[in-house]
Order: sequence, then structure tokens, then C-alpha cells
Amino acid sequence: MASRMFRAARVARLEVAGLSKAALQVVWTSGLLRYGPHAVRSDLDPEAKRRLTVFLINLRSMSPDVYDLLESKHSGGFAVASPKDYAMAAAIVRLVSGNDR
Repeated sequence: MASRMFRAARVARLEVAGLSKAALQVVWTSGLLRYGPHAVRSDLDPEAKRRLTVFLINLRSMSPDVYDLLESKHSGGFAVASPKDYAMAAAIVRLVSGNDR
């Protein structure tokens, strides 16, 4: 039930953005995926990036009360993302776009 509501909300957002519901096609479904990455500016000082990464990765175990304030609905904690985390999504985009190299 909830997944149908979320799907309907996503379709509604796409329609508002100008895409016709008839133009949409489901090309892939999956089980639960972890939540998206946090992004930082590319010109942020490397030491600040390192400290932020260490803080976020250790937050859940070191300060669970603070973690709960920041991520009250997502209990998975933080992990460093890498290109391999997006390999399947990239392959699907290539396949759907006809650029399946």
C-alpha cells in the first residue's frame, strides 16, 4: 500500500514536470536501496571533507542520540559511496538510452 502511494507521488511529480504518464515505463525495480549520498562542494577543503566523512561514518556508533536527531527516519547509518554503488543504475541508464557499451 505505502509503495503504491510513493509510486503515485513520484509519477505525479513527473507529470508536473511536463512528462506524460503514458511516456513513462518501468524498466527496473528492486528491493530496498540505501538512501542517497550527501554531497559537498568540489572546492571544499580536502581536510574538511575528510573530517565530515569521519564524523558521519562514526556518528551512529559514537553519538546515537545526535544521529537520531539528524536521521530519525533512516536507521542505516552512513557509508562512503563509490562508483560501484551506482554501477547497476548506470548500466540501466545506458541500456534504456540505447548506449549499452
